[in-house]
Amino acid sequence: MAQKLFADFEYLHQQMDEMWDRLTGGQGGRPRFCPPILEPPVDVYETVEEVVILAEIPGIGDEEVQIDLHGDRLRFHGQKNDYHAAPGHRHSQIEICYGTFERTVSLPAEVDPEGVQVSYRDGFLKIALPKRQRQRQRVRVTVRPQRA
Repeated sequence: MAQKLFADFEYLHQQMDEMWDRLTGGQGGRPRFCPPILEPPVDVYETVEEVVILAEIPGIGDEEVQIDLHGDRLRFHGQKNDYHAAPGHRHSQIEICYGTFERTVSLPAEVDPEGVQVSYRDGFLKIALPKRQRQRQRVRVTVRPQRA
């Protein structure tokens, strides 16, 4: 009796797997669940003159990004829209995530917010911030011999 029960469960498991594969398009079409807020991957690096944030955000226009700088933290956010969607489309597979994206990064150096340069090319958003130049003061020190 127990052996038949396990065989029935195995059969049910196989049927559910087949149904899932038909719904999702098989192994290659495993469902991909998109988070409510997309967090693009970033690289942060610095040169002698600037701090650079490079974010991978394919499928956006530069006008869809807002950048905020607060102290040593930079936040960029925006909307990635599905311009290809249409009411008549019946998807058999969806893997591209759309919606709100946002990312906050800590800056490794003090920057000058006035000289920010932003560009977008080939799916990469580049934010270059010039480092703040500190005034160097020269101090003259006179060394006096110590008296015993």
